[in-house]
Amino acid sequence: MVEIRELCFQSEIEERTSLLASRGLAVPGGGGRIWGAFDSDRLVGTASLIRSVVQGVAVDDSFEGEGLAASLLSRVISLAVSEGIGHLFLFTKPSEALSFSRLGFREIVSVQGASLLEWGSPGLDKYLAGLSEMATGRDSSAVVVNCNPFTLGHRWLLERASSSSSHLFVLVVEEDRSIFPFEDRFLMVSSGLSDLDNVTVIPSGPYVISSATFPTYFTKGGEAESVHASLDIRLFGTKIAPALGVSRRFVGSEPNCRLTALYNETMKTDLPPLGVAVEELSRIESGGVPISASRVRALLESGEMDSVRPLVPDVTWNYLLNRYKDKENEE
Repeated sequence: MVEIRELCFQSEIEERTSLLASRGLAVPGGGGRIWGAFDSDRLVGTASLIRSVVQGVAVDDSFEGEGLAASLLSRVISLAVSEGIGHLFLFTKPSEALSFSRLGFREIVSVQGASLLEWGSPGLDKYLAGLSEMATGRDSSAVVVNCNPFTLGHRWLLERASSSSSHLFVLVVEEDRSIFPFEDRFLMVSSGLSDLDNVTVIPSGPYVISSATFPTYFTKGGEAESVHASLDIRLFGTKIAPALGVSRRFVGSEPNCRLTALYNETMKTDLPPLGVAVEELSRIESGGVPISASRVRALLESGEMDSVRPLVPDVTWNYLLNRYKDKENEE
């Protein structure tokens, strides 16, 4: 009889790695909780839950067709629901997407090498309906930003995009895995762009550069990063851009981060055939060095507040003064 339980020991984790490799799958990054199905002492199936994302689902070929994957997923779903998670995402191979649909998973988007499915609510349809309500009926543009924190580089990019667009949607990455919380980043961007009449700032939701659509963006590495980039971009081009009426996406050049540069290049290749032009703008510099959020964070880490001031707008500067003053008081 097969027993399903959470993996606890290093030897079990190593067995899981081997099982995933035998099925042509990489080990998911980001930790999370991992289940294994054991036939006596042999691991014959596995699945993991990382936040709201189900990953690493694999069954030994000797147990295929016996419902083991369904049993593993049922265990994962039950745990998620008990913890108040009613909306799950699942990565799988396109060839296996149909088998998961029998468990209530719906396909969101597929690219070569991966399909993204979801289970539960609210779901993609409701998200897209909300975006459609904001559409202006004109050819609009979009920019996706993290703004960790909001800098003068961001302000310059968004001002340029605004000036050459009938309407600009700024989607702020909602995934809360940055140094600065989403609600603070969103407020900085909203306040910092309040003088631009043709700009709408909105949360990105779970469908734009999130742990569901682009998990390797947050773990900064992994052999699946190019697949995840393609998947995230295809979802934007086929679902999100049409809902918002977006025909152009602006992006800042990326001289430092390899993963962001990869994402930019993938956009240039994948979005135009979907009807979305891509316009890359060179970053502005300060002291001969591009202004970036990573540069600001490094200066904050080393306590060089005076060097931060020329790189950020007033709204960010005031926020940082309050944040780091409170931190000093706590110490």
